Amino acid sequence: MKFIKYLLVFFLLIFINSVSLKPAKAIVDPLLAQNNKFGIHMISPIADESSPAATLVNSSGGDWGYVTILIESKDRDTNKWQSFFDDLRRKHLIPIIRLATCPEKDYWLRPYDGEETAWADFLDTLNWPTKNRYIVVYNEPNQGQEWGGNVDPKSYARILDKTITALKNKNPDFFVINAGFDASAPQQTPKYMDEEVFLTQMEEEVPGILNRLDGWSTHSYPNPGFTASPDSAGRISVRTWIWETLLLQRFGVTKNIPVFITETGWKHAEGVDYDKSLPSADKVGNYYKTAFENAWNSNRIVAVSPFLLDYQGTPFDHFSFKRISGDTKNLNVLGATTDTANKTDLSYYSPYTQLKEMPKTSGKPVQDNRAELVKGEIYTSLISGETYNISLTFKNTGQSIWNDGNEVELKATKGGNELQIESIKLKSDQKVEPGQTGTFSVKLKTPISGTYLIALQLFNNGKEFDQAPFIFSTTIKSPVQLILQTALQWKNDPTGDYILTISSDSVENSSGVKINSNGTSSKIPARYLLPDYTFQFTLNKPFYKPKTVTTKVVPGDNVLNFGTLEPDFFSALLTPINLWELLPFFN
Repeated sequence: MKFIKYLLVFFLLIFINSVSLKPAKAIVDPLLAQNNKFGIHMISPIADESSPAATLVNSSGGDWGYVTILIESKDRDTNKWQSFFDDLRRKHLIPIIRLATCPEKDYWLRPYDGEETAWADFLDTLNWPTKNRYIVVYNEPNQGQEWGGNVDPKSYARILDKTITALKNKNPDFFVINAGFDASAPQQTPKYMDEEVFLTQMEEEVPGILNRLDGWSTHSYPNPGFTASPDSAGRISVRTWIWETLLLQRFGVTKNIPVFITETGWKHAEGVDYDKSLPSADKVGNYYKTAFENAWNSNRIVAVSPFLLDYQGTPFDHFSFKRISGDTKNLNVLGATTDTANKTDLSYYSPYTQLKEMPKTSGKPVQDNRAELVKGEIYTSLISGETYNISLTFKNTGQSIWNDGNEVELKATKGGNELQIESIKLKSDQKVEPGQTGTFSVKLKTPISGTYLIALQLFNNGKEFDQAPFIFSTTIKSPVQLILQTALQWKNDPTGDYILTISSDSVENSSGVKINSNGTSSKIPARYLLPDYTFQFTLNKPFYKPKTVTTKVVPGDNVLNFGTLEPDFFSALLTPINLWELLPFFN
């Protein structure tokens, strides 16, 4: 019986450990947050692209739209990409990062052994604009030119599996998405492989690999020829994503996986050379509007980032939203002239304007809000019946910009009533970016006695920061009083006026004091001194060398003995009478 009891306890402990040791899933489901699905594909991480991208995706009521951009393996520069991420944060843009290797000849190299660790290490050094860190693991591997010259679904499955593991082990906030596939690719190995065949072999190599994905990347292009109607349906249309999600169900992916259309778009006639076989930019603009309203209006779609914001040469000039430099000849095709054209209005083709004017949602992505106290404290001892104004400086170590359309304030969640601490808001005209500091002036009034626990917490729009509050303990004590003792070398009577200077990290004060014939001062009230803290006390008398005493003060009387002050003959050289009074025989 006792053995059975022990056995039950043993299995119960195993069960408890198996539950408690499971890591918490930190990823935020983007389908549950208020979301602005409008995005755009960028080429360069520069302000010249991020600014028009923000204007496009955050216009007409929109906020926190998306940008898709790739990082090549040779470009893992923390300073460069952190600067870009900071720029995106200021412009309220959410990055979708596509990993890329390096081009060689006419194809992209396959990842080298261990590259997943290099990616995880690098990407984790960056302070991302939002909690979810969206990562697309390479690009269209069912095209040989994207995968070392030859398609190989088994190697892609293994590399995807290792990359997911490396990223998740580094930080659970990484939101890992597959490479978008070319749904139009034929079954012509080794150059191309049908997407369904490719996915089948991936699952055979790494069973359950598709279920490991946090989101699904799709290249829902209007094929054939990137010119099909936005009303088309099926595998090679702007509704490719529907065919793919149904295909995923056949592979056992039953969860409502979020969809990211990381590439899509039409070719337009305008480009380096005008191509009459393609639809005009005006028509393409209408296509986009129709697609957003009908084909991409599902709540399952997190982001749609058309290809491409700005590409000034072949082969992608006919996809470019930005007008090709020097493309004045095409203005006549559009019914405009160089004399009447407004350069600002015509710097982008119609799709840009059409999408900019479409109504959007104000996205509210989750961001980590964190802070570090870098200066100041609620002192461990305070004087009874006193009012204090204490400056506390916090460093923003989170992802949000304080006071960027939000309100950041400091509140006492414990001890506030006893010490009459009111909430303090950051100055409304002060924005604090990650890495910068903001200062709050805490006003409190002490009761007569007691020891109090104080918990201070920062709030963002009424929601607590993602960390424990800052805890302090303080004891209310009786005031400090000072009694000074000193003597003057060669003098029987040290009576006179002196100056006492008190200094510490928090105090800098000078005041006159009188010393009597016994070399002692009367009691000097010093309510501004904190009991149990150390201060530097310097006693000065004209024409004498100052003396300094460093000591920790206590409540009540504190005797400061400065010993004997020595004459400073040099300071009295220009005043003979004072010099005379310093001499031994003058008493």
